[in-house]
Amino acid sequence: MLGSFFNVVAYRLTFDKSFLRPRSHCPICDAKIAWYDNIPLISWLLLKCKCRNCQNPISKLYPFIELLTAVIFMAIFLKFSNLNLLSIPNPIILDPIFLKKTLSFFIFFSALIISTRTDLEAMVIPQCFTLWLVPFGVIFAYFNFLEISFLESLIGAFVGYFSLFLIATIFKFITSKNGLGIGDMELLALIGSFLGPIGIWASLMVASFTGLFVGIVYLLLTKQSKNTPIPFGPFLSLGALIYFLFGSIIKF
Repeated sequence: MLGSFFNVVAYRLTFDKSFLRPRSHCPICDAKIAWYDNIPLISWLLLKCKCRNCQNPISKLYPFIELLTAVIFMAIFLKFSNLNLLSIPNPIILDPIFLKKTLSFFIFFSALIISTRTDLEAMVIPQCFTLWLVPFGVIFAYFNFLEISFLESLIGAFVGYFSLFLIATIFKFITSKNGLGIGDMELLALIGSFLGPIGIWASLMVASFTGLFVGIVYLLLTKQSKNTPIPFGPFLSLGALIYFLFGSIIKF
């Protein structure tokens, strides 16, 4: 259900619309969507990926974001609960440390999920889900909600932004073309504020390799020009997720 809500927020922010009103409707024919056509994942399958009213296809981004949200949030829960959900007499869901960390990373990954959707849809990353949330990361680190220190969070936010800014500046100087957008810099600043400098390095490493591989395959399959823009934000988010889940196992 949260993934479904994230879809609404991302789509409407992309096209500068309120995500509070009106109720869910088809973006093509404007027909209101009944509750039974708005069940995450299930309705998309039952409708055979088409709007009931106009029969236009429903974007695959909707079920993708819904499933992605479910998987990520379950991964966050399992990471901090250590599979100790039914411990007695102190259930893990009442543990203050568990609650602090889970809440912090729910906010962090909610922003990454929404940013991924907007970047895939229109190559736009809203500041309200990147730069505006950097202070949250710093504050959470100060109160020990995160797994990094206050100083690491500050350095991470600073290095995250200016490392991509430097790369983009050098790229433009050499090629006279824009290689990275400001949204990518702000997204990496957010990642740095929650995961620290090492998280930035890991995110950039994963994003660079996966982005290069997927980009080449995409261009070969679609036979588009090598100058075709490809969103980088989703790959940065993937890198952040991999570091968050496996950073203690994989040495970056």
